[in-house]
Amino acid sequence: MRIVRHEKLDPMLFDALIELWLQTGITNPQRADSFEAISHSLDHTGTIITAEEDGGILGALWVNHDYRRLYIHHMAVMVDRQNSGIGRALLKEALSIAKATGYQAKLEVHKDNAPARHLYDAMGFKDLDGYITMIKREL
Repeated sequence: MRIVRHEKLDPMLFDALIELWLQTGITNPQRADSFEAISHSLDHTGTIITAEEDGGILGALWVNHDYRRLYIHHMAVMVDRQNSGIGRALLKEALSIAKATGYQAKLEVHKDNAPARHLYDAMGFKDLDGYITMIKREL
């Protein structure tokens, strides 16, 4: 397995990401994960990090930043490869970007996603007491 950083999005990578995200429940139409939106992110402060083996993507995450925090999102690992160290390797790569830039690392996880919460706890992430996440998707 190798970890790869992608600064540009091509149609094959996009299709592989969408397939992974659909299989793992990471994306839905409300998230507006279009080729254009992801490309725009990568053209500015975003990076896609993938775990690859034999030409296929085993897992991926997407990071971007606001020049103070590195936001880690859309992290997914193929269901049949979960709990094999892929998520940890992806997260370590994202944290290496945060460390190199001096940014804090921030992510969101669903309260019922115990396996992901276990990984994030093990990697040193802590709950942000007193905060809830709010979003307005339709403008």
